[in-house]
Amino acid sequence: MDMQSPPSICAVAIVKGDERFIEEWIVYHRFIGVDRFMIYDNSPELPLRALLSPYRHFVTVIEWPGDPTATWPGRNLQTKTYTHALAAAMSQHDWVTFIDVDEFIVLRQHENLAAFLSTFEDFGSVRLNWHVFGHNGYYEDPDGLITSALTRRMAKPSPRTKAISRPESVFSIESAHFCRLKPGWRTADANARLYTDDLYPGKTDIAHINHYTCRSFLSWMGRVERGDVSFDRADVPAEHAWRLDPHLCLRQFVETVAKDKNELVDEYMLRFRRQILDRLSAAGNDRTPGLGSPRLELDDLHAAIDGPLAITLRPQPARGWVSRKISRMLSALRAHRLLLRLLRGRAGR
Repeated sequence: MDMQSPPSICAVAIVKGDERFIEEWIVYHRFIGVDRFMIYDNSPELPLRALLSPYRHFVTVIEWPGDPTATWPGRNLQTKTYTHALAAAMSQHDWVTFIDVDEFIVLRQHENLAAFLSTFEDFGSVRLNWHVFGHNGYYEDPDGLITSALTRRMAKPSPRTKAISRPESVFSIESAHFCRLKPGWRTADANARLYTDDLYPGKTDIAHINHYTCRSFLSWMGRVERGDVSFDRADVPAEHAWRLDPHLCLRQFVETVAKDKNELVDEYMLRFRRQILDRLSAAGNDRTPGLGSPRLELDDLHAAIDGPLAITLRPQPARGWVSRKISRMLSALRAHRLLLRLLRGRAGR
């Protein structure tokens, strides 16, 4: 019996207007150990299915224009979409993370995510603090890789985090930044300490999130037109009003990005430049789909809203671990219950 089967890890993102950068994000995270990507395409043009076809053996694209969750109870498009993804991924993966295309998981002391996550057997979720990168003086988006072009960030880590969680431990998604866990489960920081908001020395020495919040001045100012999946335009908190007003957006850039998000040179990600470029090049030449890999299709959006998820899953290869199979059967049941909570207004608030 194979007791060393590596964990399956899924990354979920909702994407709009990031077509130029998403391949770098996918290739890098694939390199550090993400097994499957669930990408919700929120662009009206729905370009991602064709763009990401070279990666279709491990990337699932769900066409998600506008706000397909408008009739669902809950906080906003982002958290409701993540709840939908959690229900779909729960029986298929051991860990799931909800991160944006401008966020990169950085492992400072482990070869891959499986090795890193093996240190968290007693926890249901791991929260990684941001390192926030600025525009590095770029007026327009730089050519080439974002992880190579943007090397200046805030000196101190941000108190904000993103989580990697065991689907079975999640009760609901309260925020894009963390999950509410079921009783009995605990959340750790990157050092396997019980999570607190304290930014103690060394908190990001093992792992963190590089948040490329501003690729350039023009990309920052484009926020107003693009909108933000984190907020309903009709109900934006006062502290985030700048996201909807060009003048306030410019002021926010001057007072935050230009002021303190370019303080420190951090070139750690340059070590991955060659691997990312090589894999991007290979993907451009290899258009053959993978064999025997799981596929997820959203056959009927209305069924997802009004009834059980209309999802077709092709069988995964046997993992050789009977207990894991039993656990995933139970997870499938929990996934259905989670969706029911979403539809009844008990999840994602």
